[in-house]
Amino acid sequence: MKPIQSPRKQQGFALIAAIVLVVVLAGLAGFVASMVGGQSAGQQLERMSEVVDRAAQTGVEWGAYRVLTPAAAPACPAGSTAPAGVLLPALPGSLGAVSVRVRCARTTAAVTGDSNVYQITVTATFGANPTSPDYVERVKTVVFGR
Repeated sequence: MKPIQSPRKQQGFALIAAIVLVVVLAGLAGFVASMVGGQSAGQQLERMSEVVDRAAQTGVEWGAYRVLTPAAAPACPAGSTAPAGVLLPALPGSLGAVSVRVRCARTTAAVTGDSNVYQITVTATFGANPTSPDYVERVKTVVFGR
């Protein structure tokens, strides 16, 4: 017959089980926290990508307006392209880090010789360092005749 163990000897086993359970739960909590943080950073980058894309589209529309509105002329002189382009004013609030640069080139159509062809190229960027993981850039080019 085996002797019955006293409750005092069984208390040590419960303590070890409790420590193992706490360590496992802490590891699980750390894993969940890192996953949520990674998803949050990804969502922020996706949001800024959408903002930069819309800023580039806005630059295209602004450039087309300048070309198509006689009061805004000469928005795009014949045969010239400013390498730097026009830097649009900074956006308000937290979007101030988005930079929008508009370049325009005008040529005469070779077929008719009297109509103009305009090429508007817009570069919108977020972030200063292109090698940074949170840098976003969109380039849009539109060609139309008038």
